[in-house]
Amino acid sequence: MSGTLSEAGDKLTCFTAALATALVVRGEERWWRPLLAGGPTLSVSSVGDLLLFEHHAISPVRALGLRVNGSNDWATAFHAVDEQVTRQGYGIMLADTSNLPWQHGYRRWHAPHWITIIGRSNGWVIEDPLTMTTELGPQACQRIEVPSESELGEWSVSLQPDDTVLRLREEAVVGSKDIYAGRTYRWLEVGASAPLAPPRAGRLCGADAAITLACHFKTVDNAAVFLQVDDLWQALRQRELLLWAAGHDPALLDAPAFEHWESAMAYWRKIPPLLMRARMRAEAGAKVNTSLIVEILTKISEYEGKYLTSFPFAV
Repeated sequence: MSGTLSEAGDKLTCFTAALATALVVRGEERWWRPLLAGGPTLSVSSVGDLLLFEHHAISPVRALGLRVNGSNDWATAFHAVDEQVTRQGYGIMLADTSNLPWQHGYRRWHAPHWITIIGRSNGWVIEDPLTMTTELGPQACQRIEVPSESELGEWSVSLQPDDTVLRLREEAVVGSKDIYAGRTYRWLEVGASAPLAPPRAGRLCGADAAITLACHFKTVDNAAVFLQVDDLWQALRQRELLLWAAGHDPALLDAPAFEHWESAMAYWRKIPPLLMRARMRAEAGAKVNTSLIVEILTKISEYEGKYLTSFPFAV
């Protein structure tokens, strides 16, 4: 694993960790550029009672020339990933945390967790640079040897489409509803995606998105208000990645832009733990006071939509 990639494990998400690993395998020294181009972005649009969060100016899957494919047949899926590992040195499966033995969420909870399989002279390995703190403790970056085709098949079973929150999260990072939801196995492959759909009606970006979120958390009727707190955690990690990357890539942000986002982070870093505690209280039936959350999101609105990176969608 690239030294700089392992250093960034606590600034990646379950999506960007897999894509960053693929970029490193491709030999891209500045692997962060396609993941940060045009951002950091905060966009929300209504989907029924939920919000679709978009954390990238353009889907990083599209930016890397990839698309989703899927099958209910493991032999078909294995042949696809084998062909990719042979041809380009890596393959990415769209897996579920619940099926990954090295994850704390194994058999405990469902969440998207994309895995990058890399070919080595002595077999395949999965590079998983993501680090985070879960309710069961710290989750470290891992390198996992793939012991057999059958075990890889067990690990690669995808999320089922019944959780709309998780499905929306994947649709956003893919940039399309065409994610083969419901297929037992799904993977990324090189190829043209379907044409980009026009932005959703009522889509709000930058400061408007932050104010919308502040309004969303003003009134807590039940724990459902907090269903999408992990999407705010993803937004935080995108901004953490931006500041970290700027330390390795000075052209990414000039001095005023760096100062701007460094100041913003003083507020952003407070949001996920506050939301997590609020959700736990709501789930326990306790009274929840969200005034501080609303205040901080309102302050964040002063920073969003400004000093965006201007690189094209390439490394």
